[in-house]
Amino acid sequence: MGGKTSAKAEQRRSMRTVLGRLERSFIESASIEIRRQIPLRPGSRIALFAGTTTEPQLLDLIQQNPQIDWFLPKVTGSDTMDFLPVSSSDDLEKGFLGILEPHSGTPATELDLIICPGVAFTDKGGRLGQGGGFYDRALARFPSAERIGVTFSCQLVEQLPTRPHDIQMHRVITNPLGQPS
Repeated sequence: MGGKTSAKAEQRRSMRTVLGRLERSFIESASIEIRRQIPLRPGSRIALFAGTTTEPQLLDLIQQNPQIDWFLPKVTGSDTMDFLPVSSSDDLEKGFLGILEPHSGTPATELDLIICPGVAFTDKGGRLGQGGGFYDRALARFPSAERIGVTFSCQLVEQLPTRPHDIQMHRVITNPLGQPS
């Protein structure tokens, strides 16, 4: 049991080093390519996330697609995360770990699609999160929602250490631009 935990910790450490070296211009162009691939169906309920400086930047989708019911995660307890409605970046404030979150709203009870961040992914849908388990617990509450991981190409790995509670993605979207220089 401890072996997988230390393997996950080492994978996180290694990938965070890679992510820390990404140039802003790469993150911006790769994020555009990732946003273009996200399936957007008018009237759908989609959970998105406000990326940290080393994650895909997706918030432009909210303003560009008002026909979607958008939700963003908000940490609501020591181990709980809900998805709250947002209609613009004005609905956001710095929350848990300084990440932008909705400041209020009624938590979603149904979602059609959940876009997930991660430290690393496999092309078969394996996901390594930040280590708090927030997404795995939240995803378990929406079993019928499609789950798509979004990641930069440099975060794709052949395999990841997994635990029984780790929830797989249905698919993974990455930038087709290749590795950063």
